Amino acid sequence: RVVRAVGQLFILSTFRSPHDFVFSTYQPSTRLQMRTMLSMKELREWLHETQQTTQPAEDNLRLLDLKNQSDLTEWLVKRVVIRKNPEGESMQLLLQFQAEEERVIKLITKVQAQWRRLKSLRGAKEKTIGRYEKIFVRENNVFAYRDVLTDARQWEKPKLLGEGDLGDPVDEWRREETLDPTTGQKHEYYANYATGQSSWLSEEGAARLVQRRYRSKHESDLLGQKIQLPDIVKAMKFIHGTRVNFSEAKPVYEKALEQSPNHPLICRAYGIFLLASRQTPLATTFQTACRLLHEANVVDPTQAKFQSASEIYFRWAVLVDAKNPLALLNYALLHQCIYKKYDHAEKIYRAALALDPTNTFVVENYRLFCDERYPGGAYASLGPPFSAVRRSRVLEERQEWAEWSKMIDPDCPKAGMEEYFYNRFSKQTMWRVPNIQEIYETRMKRSKCVRGKTSNWVEYFDTRTQTSFFYDVYTKQYTCANK
Repeated sequence: RVVRAVGQLFILSTFRSPHDFVFSTYQPSTRLQMRTMLSMKELREWLHETQQTTQPAEDNLRLLDLKNQSDLTEWLVKRVVIRKNPEGESMQLLLQFQAEEERVIKLITKVQAQWRRLKSLRGAKEKTIGRYEKIFVRENNVFAYRDVLTDARQWEKPKLLGEGDLGDPVDEWRREETLDPTTGQKHEYYANYATGQSSWLSEEGAARLVQRRYRSKHESDLLGQKIQLPDIVKAMKFIHGTRVNFSEAKPVYEKALEQSPNHPLICRAYGIFLLASRQTPLATTFQTACRLLHEANVVDPTQAKFQSASEIYFRWAVLVDAKNPLALLNYALLHQCIYKKYDHAEKIYRAALALDPTNTFVVENYRLFCDERYPGGAYASLGPPFSAVRRSRVLEERQEWAEWSKMIDPDCPKAGMEEYFYNRFSKQTMWRVPNIQEIYETRMKRSKCVRGKTSNWVEYFDTRTQTSFFYDVYTKQYTCANK
């Protein structure tokens, strides 16, 4: 039969043998002959593959019967493809399934090529990300890109990064090396690429330099404008620094106090010195120290002139020699007399006693501190010191008190102050009876509602004390009695 393809006429002939089909075409104008074959095995597979898009498989297999040879021939002729060869100018004769296989193979090859190209780009991008880093140029206030291998800088973003970009630099100081072209020697320097700063000093070296200058400046400012006596700095080193020497410090302090009796720094430092060294007569030493500290508070209520001294000598001495009981004694007196942080002062006292329980200076100052914490004393607080708790026993407990217990101190140094209240969770002590309303309100915040949301009485379970209590939503009353 005559068929038309690519704008030309072809004569198509079909031949069948027991084993295969042969298709032959002849083009009269060019006398071009083409030929292709289809085995019976390939034909059966082809018929099976087309069963989903054409007719059922049993109908396709029916075409293989010799009685249906004309139908099979018609089915095959419709699926003959005559086209130009994609790889040349010649014509090509093939069947539809062969053309589809070629199309799929080309598509797979194209996808594989695209995947290899994408993988290559990704690998190159990863190498670029690892080789370059973003840096901030302080002079131009813009970011640039640095080659970490060669230290070369460029303004343009590396092309292999594509539409993406490198992350902003981390705000940290890094050690780098630079080559001196004149001497050929390498020199270390430190750079912060997030801020665009560089320095010949490391962070540690810069911190030491700042610390030295800070201490030098504040040490020169310790005396203020009224005193021209550098020896006071030496005295503070003798008693409040890492080197404790009461005998050398006393005459220097007395000379400084004579020159400026109202200077807040001298008054505070000398007052702590009197307490720490237990100067005689003991009966008046404490009153003298309290008077000096009071006068310092009148002149310098914000403690501005004492701040540098507290850091440079008191706190620094503890940091340098934390196992020196006298350094801890000075630090405890600082919190006791200056900061009024009595609980913290007691902890420092106990740390000093743990190091040397026989040290007379520490023992006597701690005893005086504990005595003065009771009502009427110079350091009176809400309750007795924690040392009293350690030797006390429980006298009474009530449900409405929750974690509060009434305690009794058998060795109380103050008559009439034996009984007090103690919170076993917060470690707080106080003389007065706990406020029941405040206790319940505190428990409400930490408790869970377990029953009674439909009635006026609601039951709450306190997970800390493992007990229940009840709250009336109408009268706003609390009770521990079961409702």
